[in-house]
Amino acid sequence: MEMYNLDQRMRDAYKDGQRITSRDEAACISRTHFRTACVLAALIGISLAIFF
Repeated sequence: MEMYNLDQRMRDAYKDGQRITSRDEAACISRTHFRTACVLAALIGISLAIFF
């Protein structure tokens, strides 16, 4: 019964255009965003050091 409700909720979420992400996938996305932010901060720091 509970699995049916989960399947139905997932189908409803996909039908509504929302994406269901697993915890592992969410953690991977979070790490990717963190790395991107670090790279951007490093590039901004390097460019400021060069120009000033």
